[in-house]
Amino acid sequence: MSRNSSNQNEQKALVRPGSGPKRSKSLGRRMAEQERELTDQMAEKRKRRRAARDVYGAVGFDLMYENGIAQVEEGLFSQTLAFDDISYQSAREETQQAIFSGWCQLFDYFGAESCVQLAVVNRPIPADLIGRKRFFDASDPATAAYAEEYNRILNDKMREGVSNLVRERYLTFSVGAASIEEAIPKLARMRTDAEQTLAKMRSASRPLSGEERLDAIHGLLRPGKPNLFSWEAVGAAGGLTSKDLICPTSLDFKPEGSGTCFKTEDTWGQVLSINRFGSELSDRCLADIIDLPIPLAISIHVQAMDKSKAVAFVKKRIAWMDKEIIDEQMSAVKKGYDFQILPSELKYSKEEAEDLLDHLQNRNQRLYVYTGLVYTYAPTREQLDDQVMQIVSTARRNSIEADALDFRQREGLNSVLPLGHNHVEVSRMMTTAQVAIQMPFATQELAQTGGGYYGQNKQSSNLVLCNRKRLASPMGFVAGKPGSGKSFSVKREIENTILAYPDDEIIILDPAGEYSPVVVANGGESIRFAPDSDTHLNPFDLADVAHQSPSAQMAFKIDAFLALSSATMAEGAEGLPEADKSIISRCVEAAYREAAETGRDPLLGDFHRILKEQPEPEARDIALRYERYVEGALSFFNHPSNVGFERRITNIDFKDLSENMRAFGIIAVLESVRNRMYYNYERGITTWLYIDEVQSLFGHPAIISYFSKYWAEGRKFNLIATGITQNSVYMLDHEEARNMVLNSDFVLLHKQSPLDRRAWAELLDMSAQEASYIDESVRAGEGLLIAGGARVPLKDDFPKGKLYELFNTKPEEIAAKKRESDFAKRARRRKGADQ
Repeated sequence: MSRNSSNQNEQKALVRPGSGPKRSKSLGRRMAEQERELTDQMAEKRKRRRAARDVYGAVGFDLMYENGIAQVEEGLFSQTLAFDDISYQSAREETQQAIFSGWCQLFDYFGAESCVQLAVVNRPIPADLIGRKRFFDASDPATAAYAEEYNRILNDKMREGVSNLVRERYLTFSVGAASIEEAIPKLARMRTDAEQTLAKMRSASRPLSGEERLDAIHGLLRPGKPNLFSWEAVGAAGGLTSKDLICPTSLDFKPEGSGTCFKTEDTWGQVLSINRFGSELSDRCLADIIDLPIPLAISIHVQAMDKSKAVAFVKKRIAWMDKEIIDEQMSAVKKGYDFQILPSELKYSKEEAEDLLDHLQNRNQRLYVYTGLVYTYAPTREQLDDQVMQIVSTARRNSIEADALDFRQREGLNSVLPLGHNHVEVSRMMTTAQVAIQMPFATQELAQTGGGYYGQNKQSSNLVLCNRKRLASPMGFVAGKPGSGKSFSVKREIENTILAYPDDEIIILDPAGEYSPVVVANGGESIRFAPDSDTHLNPFDLADVAHQSPSAQMAFKIDAFLALSSATMAEGAEGLPEADKSIISRCVEAAYREAAETGRDPLLGDFHRILKEQPEPEARDIALRYERYVEGALSFFNHPSNVGFERRITNIDFKDLSENMRAFGIIAVLESVRNRMYYNYERGITTWLYIDEVQSLFGHPAIISYFSKYWAEGRKFNLIATGITQNSVYMLDHEEARNMVLNSDFVLLHKQSPLDRRAWAELLDMSAQEASYIDESVRAGEGLLIAGGARVPLKDDFPKGKLYELFNTKPEEIAAKKRESDFAKRARRRKGADQ
């Protein structure tokens, strides 16, 4: 009974006359009133900004927090992501379509409650740094002469750059919130979605800190002036705000009575509005403007409309045009004209609106309120006018009209700052596709902080500086035909590392004996393995791996000895039989057990003896293959190790070993390098490893498996390994090698043979333009650098000098140098004999 009465009460509550509709209407009215109230508040705040008579009141934000969140206005907060350039313009069509699709998703992630600002800033390198920048420290006496020469060379090349601009890309999003605490989780969700979408496009991104955002704002408000901002100076103790430290001393929005530009201190600036577009937009419409060699900032503001409101908006416009058409037809009938003939503009507008409605309803497009702005600045009014003309003419070539914001330069400047708030009431409607086609990716540049020099951009002549430590996977490959500049590039990178990271260790596996000059000249050591050498290396050595568990050490050593055993085989690619693997594993463990009783590491001879003691006939076959490495001229791996890595640069010379012996030697050395890698990791030191003729390690499945595991493991222990090859097809025939390349974020390609070029183009999904950078027509030193999402065409005309002599591998020049040296020695001997 109580249940029935409860149900009756619920039914009464549900059907109470007028209650449902009233609640719905009151909620709708409350939302509409709240929206109007917010709009009125924003309008009032913009009005106050326009009326402000002081610089601080005119600049468009209130507070900046150390975590990078800005309070733009009361109740409005924003955050900025910086994202990296990617190779879009030269990519294959399929890749471009994938990037375009990702860009559409990026904008669609942001709802109607948020505003999004995309900004691309070309900031000039300070004039006092051009030609005078210090790339490498010259304080170490051992390398000071090389550092000074390298600095001089790079400064000379810096002057050759077309623009000497630093290009930065920002994505700023803002959201309404009552407080910073309420804004933080909202902005965090937006940031996560944006970072994940950019990562899919291989564009690395990171949120800017408060200091970094203030530096970006300062660079636009006070171009060319040093930023002296410090959090220590902000607060009650210092009595200063962040605005006090970054705002200009003066802003004149009517300089010399002109309302088309403004002056910030002694710099002239002008903001242009992108008003009209052609019927078809190209993905280069913004890229061509971005590529101009002038200081500028392009800013795009978009705010999504609610889907239902957008559809209603378009339908309302269509209904209005239908009324216009009816009026035109009635007028034509009265005048005796053919009523089916309509004004072309009205007819076109109607078709365009219907097409837009179809995109909104059936093609998952959204409608955005769009505002596009371009800001440039110069020291004089004449130079400013010249830059504005370059922007306007370039925009017109892409069917874009850019006009000055007359008497609205204050609003334009605030809208250009990366704050996520649009003060300019000049907008138009655009769909997702129309917004996304305006790609912020132009000519690919690569100038990472702390990066080494890899050449000049073939298109702009700007320096290409890559910091491999910043890549997600710094492992890499360098490939090229003989004479393509491959070895020169590797030696140059080794010198970069020596000078830029004085604490890092460098180990080179050198089958041709060509890296000794650069190593010895920089205070390193060259270790030679040969039948007549007294250098010894024990593959069983467990030095520097005491922190590893015994089981982990044993597993690593068994893998290594399987690879060593494979290197002793002359058979093809069928691999070690399972029986051989079991026997080798058993004997490796037995060798360590026996040696542990005497407190020493086992030797290769112990392993060989234990093999011969095994009952299986396969064990005797394995022992026979090891015999030449235990006895006779090749027994330098059957002694306790007397090779260490005492110096930070070590070259292992295998030139005097046969080809089969080289593979065995390289694997034995890799085990020692692995031990050193663990040791360096515990000390926080990065180990750089260079393996020349790396294709020799892909001749047998067990070796490939060992090397692949080594490559993958190294990334976790601060190892930056580089494989060097002139025989790419042979290496890329193996699936493991292809996977290693695809999992490496650094690939430097020089001139390739037709077969090698096709293999690389297929594996790396190169466009025809990218493949042309490595064809047989390119000069020595030219090529293509792939670093993460960046693909940069390179050139390098390295001047002769001390560094050139270290890096040079041209046989004719080396021979001439030797003849010259020999001639000088004989001349000195003759002179001494005459005296």
